[in-house]
Amino acid sequence: MKLFFLQSLHVCVRLALYLRTSSLSSILVRIICVCSLLQSVWVSASEGFTGGVSPSRFELNSDAGKVVRRSLDIYNLGAVPTKYRVRTVDWTYSEKGQIGFSDELLENSCRPWVRLEKHEILVVPSAKKPRDFRFEIQVPENAEKSECRFALMIEGIDNDLVTQLGAKQNISLPINGRIAVIVYLGVNGAKPDIAINRLVIEDQATASLPAIEVINKGDAHGRLESELTAKTADGKKIELVVASSPILAGQTRSLVLAPVGNSNGISYPLAIKGKIYSDNHTYSIDSVVSR
Repeated sequence: MKLFFLQSLHVCVRLALYLRTSSLSSILVRIICVCSLLQSVWVSASEGFTGGVSPSRFELNSDAGKVVRRSLDIYNLGAVPTKYRVRTVDWTYSEKGQIGFSDELLENSCRPWVRLEKHEILVVPSAKKPRDFRFEIQVPENAEKSECRFALMIEGIDNDLVTQLGAKQNISLPINGRIAVIVYLGVNGAKPDIAINRLVIEDQATASLPAIEVINKGDAHGRLESELTAKTADGKKIELVVASSPILAGQTRSLVLAPVGNSNGISYPLAIKGKIYSDNHTYSIDSVVSR
């Protein structure tokens, strides 16, 4: 299976496989691709569902009573015209970095504000000429200062792609690909207010890595960027990059400071220096972390 062809230097793709089983002959595999950091994403599954979108997220602002209009480019990289279904869903993102989707309206959902051009579209094959898909967000007059968040879910309607799960098992699996485009809308000047609490060490699957604990006291999501270097206990110098996943309003999160290159050579104590940038602050870091 071909998975992703991604056009971005900083890449964050969450690939989830959900299995719903009533019997072995009716397993449904759904591929959901969440791209909160990319400028564009391409998905190809065994020459079946083949689609692309650009951009992969929207970060917008508006005042109450305004209408925000935007468009999304949807590509068909296959060989034949393909039907896609477009709808909105709510999503959640935990402090542990786990994402979830909901067809049902969550509390304080702003999806009723959203209007879509269509719910089903036909996209002709073309790597250069996408289908322009329009949507708008009608912010109510009485909307309070907050962040509206939802996702545009684009999925293939033709569910005739079949693959085999093992030669001995001989089980046919229809595959339905989906791409989720995340939309943020700050209303009435909503913005993040991210503060750094402390440096810690987190145990990952393959190594123990430094991390930074942050809290977002604002009313919109934010992200961090960094210019950090570190010196290990054995004198080796490495560059560290802070995870750029979103920090939602009210969240306290621990973001890994990942080394550029091989992380197996980190030895503690670790002396970290440099700067971390949030949307509204610059923090100077000069600390030592140890186990």
